[in-house]
Amino acid sequence: FGNTHNPNGLDAKTRLLLTLSGLTMQGAQNETAVRQTVRHAIEAGAHKQQIIETIGQMSAFAGIPAMQRAMDLAKEVLDDKGSTEKTEGDA
Repeated sequence: FGNTHNPNGLDAKTRLLLTLSGLTMQGAQNETAVRQTVRHAIEAGAHKQQIIETIGQMSAFAGIPAMQRAMDLAKEVLDDKGSTEKTEGDA
């Protein structure tokens, strides 16, 4: 992983958002993986709204229950981060 061997590849934030969408598609069955991916996406520069939108987009493909489960897990992480994280509109 990373851009060492693939310098024109996806950045870490994009890869983590794609991972989050895949985990959502699987029904968010692996709670730990969903929470970790959300944490790592934030560390890679993803904004709260980008995480929410990534999960929400999966409702069309994975269904509402899978999307809601992933959203609940992500919300736990996002709530833990509190006001220390910026939303996309923040500077």
